[in-house]
Amino acid sequence: MVNNLPGFLLAAFLLNIAPGPDQAYILSRTLAQGRFVGLVSSWGVCSGAMIHVVAAALGFSLILQSSPAAYALLKYAGAVWLLWLGLKSFRRETFQISADPAAQGRPPLGRIYAQGIMVDLLNPKVALFFLAFLPQFIPAESPQRTALFIVLGGAVVAMSLICEAALIVVSQRIMGKSLQNSRAAAYLNYLMGLVFVALAVNLALTA
Repeated sequence: MVNNLPGFLLAAFLLNIAPGPDQAYILSRTLAQGRFVGLVSSWGVCSGAMIHVVAAALGFSLILQSSPAAYALLKYAGAVWLLWLGLKSFRRETFQISADPAAQGRPPLGRIYAQGIMVDLLNPKVALFFLAFLPQFIPAESPQRTALFIVLGGAVVAMSLICEAALIVVSQRIMGKSLQNSRAAAYLNYLMGLVFVALAVNLALTA
């Protein structure tokens, strides 16, 4: 049983449609490299979030919360990773989206998926968010608190997949024609790099 299930669903939905670092990362991937890369990035980010859910359920987030050194280490590792992705985007050859999917090159999807996982996994604020958000909907007397924590976390992640897929499809349809222009594609590569760098700075400077 869940405390205030309608309230949980509404809160989870509002949290998932609010602009944030994950949406910025996925949107930049989509605009620079196409819809399918955006979807794979979303799957990676959500996989990282699900790892955080399980870790929080098992108590890892309590360690991060109580150990400033562990929190700082994970935070700065995440910032360095995002900065590296940003600098790499600046050096990348222009990725031009073709009207013919078979004619366009595509980056290794396994690497894109792994990068999405790491982007979310190296952000300790995600772990602490789940630790702060989910327990208020779990009855204190429930004998299955850990299982319920994971189920509710999985529901948040599943909702993220749906909202991010909608964002990807809409943004790619709106921008699709302009992405067939090599100059526009080059600008979007730089934009993606700037998004990564901004996310790195934000993660490094926030408490």
